[in-house]
Amino acid sequence: MLSVRILNQTRRLAVPTSAVGYNRKGDQPHAAPMAVKSIGKASNGVSVATLDGRGPVSSLALVIGAGSRHEEAAGVAHLLKASLVRARPGDNIVRTYREFEFRGNTLYTSVSRENIIIGSNFLRDDLVDVVPGLINQVFNPSFQPYEFLDALPGVSDETAASLADPTTRVLDTLHHVAFRRGLGNSLFATDRALNSLKRSDLQAFASAHFTAEKIAIVGSGVAHDELEALVNSSFEGVAVPASSGAAASPASAYFGGETRISGAGPAHVAIAFKSGAFTNIHAHATSLVLRAVLDGTQRLKWGSTSGATGLLAKAAAPGTDVTAFNASYTDAGLFGLFIKGNASNVKSVAQRGIAAMESVSSISDTDLSRAKKAAVVDAEVSLNRDDLIADIGRQVLTSSGFVTAAELAQEISKVTKEDVAQAAKAMLASKASVVSYGDLAKLPYADEL
Repeated sequence: MLSVRILNQTRRLAVPTSAVGYNRKGDQPHAAPMAVKSIGKASNGVSVATLDGRGPVSSLALVIGAGSRHEEAAGVAHLLKASLVRARPGDNIVRTYREFEFRGNTLYTSVSRENIIIGSNFLRDDLVDVVPGLINQVFNPSFQPYEFLDALPGVSDETAASLADPTTRVLDTLHHVAFRRGLGNSLFATDRALNSLKRSDLQAFASAHFTAEKIAIVGSGVAHDELEALVNSSFEGVAVPASSGAAASPASAYFGGETRISGAGPAHVAIAFKSGAFTNIHAHATSLVLRAVLDGTQRLKWGSTSGATGLLAKAAAPGTDVTAFNASYTDAGLFGLFIKGNASNVKSVAQRGIAAMESVSSISDTDLSRAKKAAVVDAEVSLNRDDLIADIGRQVLTSSGFVTAAELAQEISKVTKEDVAQAAKAMLASKASVVSYGDLAKLPYADEL
């Protein structure tokens, strides 16, 4: 018996002398049942893709190839995203909101560098109501002047709030430094851009890009046959252009360079190099493994944000952390380091971080195995339901197919040390893109790194 004295009282606690056993009712499966993956086309040429895990909650989105990289007038994609849900002929926007709310459904719009998205999360039985609701918003011919004007203050506030975050501002600027145009276009409509936009700019942008070959309707937790039938019926009487006749957006050329932004608070520095597109599945898997080799940030909730298992753990300094990031698009990508903390430490942390990238050729088999496991976990947990269908949509629009998490995990398992070393070497051979934010008197220039 073990005695514990508390407040002059003796409490006797029994200590087990044998191992505690548990009874398991049957063996646990090694993997969850495979979700059903289906791809097809509606009768008008719009792509339809589903990944059905047969759960009670469904997600649906219209993914349109009309992001900021396609802009001719700056800010039009951001403003159109904010104006996408609007009054319909013979109906009003309040009724739309209330119908979604009464059913417990969500309704959202978002914009990325390559896509505009309108989507909803709902119970599986509500698919019959959600499909026509989303389609009618995208192909709503109404662009009333008051709706256009009402959206402007919200977009301005959204831009100001987003760019007030130094991390968001640095990463947005980093794309401009790296690509200049196309993928370099800002995600956010500035007040200057909003002041020059007209309602006709939104109509012209929608006419050019809301075409059959640029739209994918993606469902998660949705039966494919049921969705395809509902899409076809919902498009009856809706004119969807087969093609706008506009030239395809040119590939974004990588340039590199440097921008310095004066600001208060901790220093934020991004150093990026040219990487590959997500359409090359093995190259994409290799980039994910390289990131996991360097970056252990997602392994533990507490402790240094640089983690303890990645090569960058040794590059960090007290009060200054460094992480790795990977941004992949249809024809290009960025891979790099993000440093946050004391401006006086940035130079040494950046140099050690780049040295860590150079040293990946000497990693052990154990380190590679750990990184591959971490890459699979990171790729799965980094996508919520909305991100998942957005990712499926951009893949379908690019290659008429998509890679599931299980298929990506299988590709990650094939990555070798040579693949990782060659990828890092190719990235470091490109001209760096560097954006610094903070006390510029203390922050080093790119050529000092």
